[in-house]
Amino acid sequence: MTSPGIIMRPAEVNPMTRQTGNAAEAAVLEAPGLLRMRELPVPPGATDTALLRPELVGICGTDCKIYTGAITIPYPIILGHEIVGVLSEVGQVAEERMGVRAGDRVVAETSVPCWSCRHCRSGDYRFCRRRRAYGINTPITEPPGLWGGLAEAMHIAPGSILHRVPAEMSPRRALVATLLANGVEWTQNLGGLRVGDTIVIQGCGPQGLAAVVAAREAGARMVVVTGLERDAARLALAARLGADVTIVADRDEVLERVMGVTDGDGADVVLDVTGAPASPATSAGLARIRGTLVLAGLSGGRASELWLDDVVNREIRIQGAFVKGESAFRSALVLAARLPADHAVDEIVSHVFPLAAAEEAIAAACTDRQPGFIKAAIAI
Repeated sequence: MTSPGIIMRPAEVNPMTRQTGNAAEAAVLEAPGLLRMRELPVPPGATDTALLRPELVGICGTDCKIYTGAITIPYPIILGHEIVGVLSEVGQVAEERMGVRAGDRVVAETSVPCWSCRHCRSGDYRFCRRRRAYGINTPITEPPGLWGGLAEAMHIAPGSILHRVPAEMSPRRALVATLLANGVEWTQNLGGLRVGDTIVIQGCGPQGLAAVVAAREAGARMVVVTGLERDAARLALAARLGADVTIVADRDEVLERVMGVTDGDGADVVLDVTGAPASPATSAGLARIRGTLVLAGLSGGRASELWLDDVVNREIRIQGAFVKGESAFRSALVLAARLPADHAVDEIVSHVFPLAAAEEAIAAACTDRQPGFIKAAIAI
C-alpha cells in the first residue's frame, strides 16, 4: 500500500546498504537539537555478534523527548529503537543463541539485557537495570559505536533479542507489528481484556491505533477511542481499524458519551496513552466499578492528577505499562501476518523519509502538524 505521506523516491524504499568499504553513514545526535550525518566504521564480525542492515526505523515520542533534551541520555548517540532490518552477517555463536542466520529479516527489541540479574533470571528482562538500549542509552563512544537504527549498519550485541519476520511480510508491516506488540501487552496482558469487554482508548496516536487492532483481536465487544479536533485523520483511521465509537475530547463531553454507550456502567478497561498529566483523572472516571485503568503514556516528569477517593470507592485497579515483552512480540507478529495485505493497519506509518532527511522526520514527529500525519519512519 502506498501512503500519501511518503516523500521519497520509490527506488529509495528498500535500497541495498550504501556503506562504503568499512564505513557506514549514521544520523548522530551530538547534543539536544543537534543532529549530524557522520561516517562511522563498521565493526569486524565476531562469533557472538551480528551485523544488521536497517531497512525501516520508526520515530516515536521517546525519540522526540531525546532529541529535544527532555530525556537525558549520553551523547553522542545514534537514535532509532524501532528497528526492522536484514542480517548481513551472523557469527556462529550468535546464530545458535539467537536462532537466526544471515539474510533473515528481523525486528530487534530495544533492550539488550544482562541475562544474569534477578529480573533477567525471573523472566522480567524488560526491567534489567544493567540493560543497554539501542538508540536510547548507548553512545557511539562505546565500542563498536553503531548502537542505533538510524544508520546503514547496526551492531547486534551478544544477548540481543531478535524476532524473525516472515519472508513475505513487508518492512512496513513488520514495523507496525512492533506497535501491535504494545497494543497486545497493554490491552490483553496488562489490561486483562476479555471477549465481550468494553475498552476505552484515550489517545489516537500510533500506539492508541495499534491498541484498537489488539483489542479487536482480543474479542472486545465495544472499542471507544478519544482524540482531539486536530486528530480528525487519526480518528477516521481508528474507525477503519475497528473502533465502534470515536469521541472528540475537546469538543464532546467524554464521560457523558462513554456512559451513554455503556448503559451508565463505564468501560471494563481504560487504556490511557495520551501522556497528558490531566488525563489519568478523566480516564479513571471512565472505568466501571472494579474496572482496570492501564497507564501507558509518559508525562515527561510532569505531575499527574488522580482522584484517589474515586479510585478507592470504586475499587479501580491501576496498572502501569512499560515496554512489551517476548509473548506480546510473538503474538503481534502472528497477528500482523494474518491481517490482509491491504489492511488499514499499514496506514499508521503515514510518512516515510530517507536517512538523509532524519532531522526532518524527527521534526515531523515532534511537531505533529503535517496534514494526515500519524507516524514517521525512516527508510535506509
